[in-house]
Amino acid sequence: MSGEHWHGEDSGAGLDEEEQEEVSALARRLAVRPWQVGGRDDTVIEAVHRHAHGLRRALARVGWSLTVEPDLVRVHKPAGLAASPVPGEASAAGTWFWLTVAALESLRPRVGLGQVVAAARAAAAEATIAVTQSPTELRALVAALGMLRERGLLEELEGHIEALLDQEDPPVLLRVHHVRLLHVVPRGVPLNECGQWSTDPATDPGQWLAGLERPEDLSVRMCGMLADQAVVHTCDLSDDERQWFSDRLPREGTAAAEAFGLTLERRVEGAAFVMPAASYAGEWELGPFVFPRRQRGGTVVHAALLLIDHLTQVGDRGAAMAPGPGWYGAGAGEVVGRLGELAAQYTGWAGEYRSDPSRLAEHVRALLEPPGLLRVVGGYEDQWWLSPAVARWTVVAHEPGQDVTAHHVMETAR
Repeated sequence: MSGEHWHGEDSGAGLDEEEQEEVSALARRLAVRPWQVGGRDDTVIEAVHRHAHGLRRALARVGWSLTVEPDLVRVHKPAGLAASPVPGEASAAGTWFWLTVAALESLRPRVGLGQVVAAARAAAAEATIAVTQSPTELRALVAALGMLRERGLLEELEGHIEALLDQEDPPVLLRVHHVRLLHVVPRGVPLNECGQWSTDPATDPGQWLAGLERPEDLSVRMCGMLADQAVVHTCDLSDDERQWFSDRLPREGTAAAEAFGLTLERRVEGAAFVMPAASYAGEWELGPFVFPRRQRGGTVVHAALLLIDHLTQVGDRGAAMAPGPGWYGAGAGEVVGRLGELAAQYTGWAGEYRSDPSRLAEHVRALLEPPGLLRVVGGYEDQWWLSPAVARWTVVAHEPGQDVTAHHVMETAR
């Protein structure tokens, strides 16, 4: 540790170097998978019990708290701190997640998948949400059930949830862990005068997220943003946040990064917590977003990297409509055209993309938008803007041994 202090305390106080490394590795593991459940993650739960005090101090740097029970470990992020603190963001899967959570409370501990689905659809009807039973809706429901399984709220005793995609009522037996349902809702959710949520996340998850409280402490809020997001762009910050970025980021941001065994990478346009290649034991430590590498990806990955190479060389920079300084811009037509040229050049690409560059562009967009590396602005023609951070990853520059990712340590409510 650097010896920097947080509210007068060194988060590594009393820990020797070996123990501090273990705490940092656990903090990274919990950041990637905030839900550790008995029967699946017993080794991690045991380690958390041994290092609970040091972990709490490390997580406090970014505003996170820790629940430690015999068969459950749960990291809680302040409700308004994370970009996506809970499943939702007005997505269909997020809506079905909350509908199913509400339905599970009244079901028996052992229940068939068909009963869970019926209860979720009944909850939707009660919330006046139309139930179409279309293939798209069914995929969203299965995705929501998968979120519940990942968090240990649902356990498959016989069969698999995905069977619902092929059968209307597959023979799947589930176990509902009712006690764990208590840990789903983020802490600090505002209530109305009747003690109820001001907005129902099942019916309006976007509005619910917008109303969540944010940490008052500026340092906690900023370090939490760095821990949560792949990249924090200065163009998105308020005046006081930019001032903190300028004056206090080198000291407090570095200390927070070191608590996780990461390093702070700072540029004029923004900053990120980065995981050096030598500091992790496996890619499961790297978080939900690892910037794609050519040798491990397919057509979409390769196309994204080549498009980055192209736009960082010829893209429009400094335009008045850019999200901020240093962003690389191009019209959607230019993007599709360039991908078409690349498709003609790289004959090994998947045929579905070589024959349809517009579809390839959609999938490249889906790859780069979630971590905030791409923003598409509508207008007469959609304008693609690549973050200055993308210049960090290019086909030519990415060599073995380099830092492999801007560490996206937050995962939505896992």
